[in-house]
Amino acid sequence: MLYLLVVLMVALGAFGTLLLKIGAEKVIYNEGALVLIRTVTGNPILLVGMVMQVIPLVSWVVLLKFMPLTKLQPMIALTYVITPLLAVAFLGEHVGGLRAAGIAMIVIGVVLVGMS
Repeated sequence: MLYLLVVLMVALGAFGTLLLKIGAEKVIYNEGALVLIRTVTGNPILLVGMVMQVIPLVSWVVLLKFMPLTKLQPMIALTYVITPLLAVAFLGEHVGGLRAAGIAMIVIGVVLVGMS
């Protein structure tokens, strides 16, 4: 059950990152902090992405009570696997061979940590 929650929170965080990327395209950064805050609050995609980032953060606190940090933290690295897949599928980004090899190494590392 804990592993399912980890996977769900990783997926939620990855989708949140995708929405942050989409929402960031509409943010105006060169007009000062107050305008930036208004732009962010008027950007529902960006706000949903932020919420989707916060939910896993709160969940990690709960998970840390029941799982060792040395096991949980590496599992969070699965975000670095799911996020590029989402970027390819939804944003049309490209993942080259070297980056794909790095992502594969992350998967192998997470599997090894999970087996320990």
